[in-house]
Amino acid sequence: MMHQPIYLDYAATTPVHPEVLSAMLPYFTEVFGNAGSSAHLYGWRAAEAVEQSRVTIASYFQVKPSEVIFTSGASESINLAIRGFLQGKPKGHLITSSLEHKAVLEVFHSLEFEGWAVTYLLDVADLESAIRSDTALVSLMLVNNELGTILDYEAVLDICDRLGICFHSDATQAIGKLTLTKKPHLISFGGHKIYGPKGIGALIARVPLQPTSFGGGQERGLRPGTLPVPLIVGLAKAVQMIPEWLSKASFYQHAKERLVNFFPLINSPENSVPSILNFTLKGADWERMFQVLHGLAFSNGSACNAKTELPSHVLKAIGHSDEDALASGRFSLGYFTTEEDIDRVCEILTQNLPKLL
Repeated sequence: MMHQPIYLDYAATTPVHPEVLSAMLPYFTEVFGNAGSSAHLYGWRAAEAVEQSRVTIASYFQVKPSEVIFTSGASESINLAIRGFLQGKPKGHLITSSLEHKAVLEVFHSLEFEGWAVTYLLDVADLESAIRSDTALVSLMLVNNELGTILDYEAVLDICDRLGICFHSDATQAIGKLTLTKKPHLISFGGHKIYGPKGIGALIARVPLQPTSFGGGQERGLRPGTLPVPLIVGLAKAVQMIPEWLSKASFYQHAKERLVNFFPLINSPENSVPSILNFTLKGADWERMFQVLHGLAFSNGSACNAKTELPSHVLKAIGHSDEDALASGRFSLGYFTTEEDIDRVCEILTQNLPKLL
């Protein structure tokens, strides 16, 4: 019988937790109404579920319920945050990082085409010196999706607050891995990275936004479209369970300490989440790496690059050659990873790494 490979790609997506699924199920069948149908009980019950979910998420982030906007995922949340904040403002200067996810970088590339000036940082320590008098917004991810590096977001927020600049953060890889002690002005995240369903995300907006798309006026006119009640309920349940996701931190650290015996990690100092491990097997052919390690389901970077043969822009930005970037892999652990899984990973690496080196 063929065994499934051990899943080591939790940074790409996570399975829906059974408790999340259980919370969602009634809203597919029993409570199936449109939350916008205000004339009858079916709509009222759906709308009540949406608003209770909004309160649950707001409570976790310690913000007002009106500051929680439901979107189709992190990418839409990022677009709404950045473009919604800049909409109607005179074109000036923006700052982001060359290590951001493409969901952020492509927004900034389009804004450059429209006439905005953009500075792409490599080292966040250069942030303050990069700020200009017309800097309107800074967007920096809380945890890098390929390297696991944690942003010193409190320092960034302090600088932005002092200078009156909006700070947006793609928190997709941070939620469920870190406890936020302070909050950027705009926070984007998606449900499927925290054991919730795909197709749902949220934007925490503590500053005014303008709509970038138009329709039926849902979500205070900022995000039109019929609300996906089951997905919203699932997202709220996943957020409610974040303390459970955080409880695995010591396990990830222990697993990391075992796995680093097989290869040195890329840019994985103490200020990184232990569940994301990025490594390079110098001289290895990346296609052969995946063939030889077929018992492991992992990636060579962001899932958005998975169907290309291009090297990771993140690894290129930190100095990797094309060859080394293409010979790199990312293991990402998650809530359902077990000690037995790590034992088996170590066995597979022991048996097969010599074939690649």
